[in-house]
Amino acid sequence: MLVGTLLLMLPWATRSGEATPPVDALFTSMSALSVTGLVTRDTATHWNWFGQGVILVLIQLGGLGFMVGASIVLSAVMGGVGSVRRQRLISENLPTLSLRDSVLMARRIARFTFAVEGIGALLLTLRFMGERDLPGALWHGVFHSVSAFCNAGFDLQGNFESLTAFEGSIMLNVIFIVLIQAGALSYLALHDVAQNRRWRRLSVNTRIVLTFNAFLILLGVVFFLAAEWNGAMVESREWTRPLQALFESVSGRTAGFTTTDFSQVSTVTTYSWIGLMFIGGASGSTAGGIKLTTVAIVLIAVLSEIRGRQEPEVFQRRIPMSLVMRATAIVTLFLLINFLTTLALASTEHLYGQDPPFVTILFETVSAQATNGLTTGITPGLSTPGKLILVGAMFVGRLGPLTLAYALAERKRPARYRLPETTVHIG
Repeated sequence: MLVGTLLLMLPWATRSGEATPPVDALFTSMSALSVTGLVTRDTATHWNWFGQGVILVLIQLGGLGFMVGASIVLSAVMGGVGSVRRQRLISENLPTLSLRDSVLMARRIARFTFAVEGIGALLLTLRFMGERDLPGALWHGVFHSVSAFCNAGFDLQGNFESLTAFEGSIMLNVIFIVLIQAGALSYLALHDVAQNRRWRRLSVNTRIVLTFNAFLILLGVVFFLAAEWNGAMVESREWTRPLQALFESVSGRTAGFTTTDFSQVSTVTTYSWIGLMFIGGASGSTAGGIKLTTVAIVLIAVLSEIRGRQEPEVFQRRIPMSLVMRATAIVTLFLLINFLTTLALASTEHLYGQDPPFVTILFETVSAQATNGLTTGITPGLSTPGKLILVGAMFVGRLGPLTLAYALAERKRPARYRLPETTVHIG
């Protein structure tokens, strides 16, 4: 992040030849490395090829590094654990691979990443060749392919417009949707599907990811069509509106690209998308949020309690209560962090005389913490303290869920005794 900041501060990273203020360089570097996509300076018009190249490298390092880096480090540390702890780690679904196996897995993930990005870059280059010369089309193809697979949300269209100019392009919409989903569903889930192919042979984790992901996409499409058919999409052709809704449902939860001007959407859509952004994508993917399985486990536990079950069950399997407690802790801590972040941002903008509507402030903080990148347009106008608050939110959002999950698992110790049980009034 710091190296990226220093490079983006240089005068020869901008089209104007002027140095970028440190806070904007820091914000852009953190946004790229955390694959968020929020920007205070327009990527296409402010940065030249060198600056855009720095951003692209940061996006690739952030997306690929997050997927494989943690596995290598954790597996190396755990390589020499004893049999008792190893069995506990297996029961907690934590990595128990050797360093050699971890490196092999990292190579497979890297090959998968570069293969998907390469195919996406080729197809997008062909799409952009109708509007640009070959070097420009190639650069746009590579940049957008990496940004889409890494769920980063950075674009080169200019004027903070994202992909609104391509609302009716079926080819471009489909390519972006496939790239975003390839990054958001994680290599492990896709590898499980490719290897086993039949639903019953898939792991419970993969089945939860696929089921919950499909449900959220469908829910997002229905919400967006109902709320924006005669709203933000009123000027779009009717046959493109379902495609717009599908794109927003897929991208809005994880990537941050948009084919609709989100400054024009209704409060219903804004509030709905806050929830979708908070959930994010699958664990071990390039997507942000608190992750699909985390929320799914909490919901499964709630439904099991309502149905009178003693333990949560899904797909004919029992979920350990320790996993439910850890998922609940992650959700609670992230809600608390977001409350404090939103309060801090609202306070700074009030002190600096900005005072944007509360729902837009909440939308911005959730977008940053979930490393999503969608915005209602207030990011460039935020005060310097406000920008720094979002930098902190992006940093916590990128490392938070994974760090919390493993930290909470490491703190678990077998109890040598049990205290007397008591009751407390609730409800």
